[in-house]
Amino acid sequence: MASSDNKNEIMQELSKKLGSSPAELENSAKSGNIEGIIKKLNPAQQAKVRSLLENPEETRKLMENPQVQALLRKLKGNG
Repeated sequence: MASSDNKNEIMQELSKKLGSSPAELENSAKSGNIEGIIKKLNPAQQAKVRSLLENPEETRKLMENPQVQALLRKLKGNG
């Protein structure tokens, strides 16, 4: 599967789980405005995401995770 196919597959799966279109998710991610995405999560998930974003050390740990890095490479089309 080509990297653009991987990106499309990931975006489709995320859009199903969040109840958004892939274009809406991509636009939110590109603009840096993830509030619209966060609002679509259930309250427990919202709290986890907000807690993570407010804690630079936890965010750093997450971003260093090999699985997260692989996902980001796929989303960027470099995976």
